[in-house]
Amino acid sequence: MTKQIFKNTLKEFAFIVFMVAMICCNSNKKADAKVSSAAISENESIPDSIVKFLIISASNDFLNHQPPKPIDFRNVKIGYIESPNSVKTFVLCGEFLSQENKDWKEFTTIKTSGYEQYLGKTQYCQDAKMVLTDENLSVELKKKLTEK
Repeated sequence: MTKQIFKNTLKEFAFIVFMVAMICCNSNKKADAKVSSAAISENESIPDSIVKFLIISASNDFLNHQPPKPIDFRNVKIGYIESPNSVKTFVLCGEFLSQENKDWKEFTTIKTSGYEQYLGKTQYCQDAKMVLTDENLSVELKKKLTEK
């Protein structure tokens, strides 16, 4: 009788260990999936006209709405958010160094019927699927800003 109880207890313990391992593995897969969805896509491209439009729009907005005055840019990337009916809304996301505060702030420029620009962290950039470009968009934005 004691052997039978020991076997049953051992089976239950093994089952619990197995289930805990499965749950842990499953939660890691969900985390990996989240990271990969935010990754930069190398297989897609965004038309140059849209890239240029967003760079020009962002630079014009920074010039027209100061302070803060941007003195440098980093991590500028372009992507899109796809609606349920497969319409893409293009976004330019990055960070700028403020001359006044000497700190890095996030910004988002969105192509709408014109454009919208937001300072600070936005859900748009978190939800966007970023696309790899041949250009260094941080350099392009700084160059466009200093041309004016």
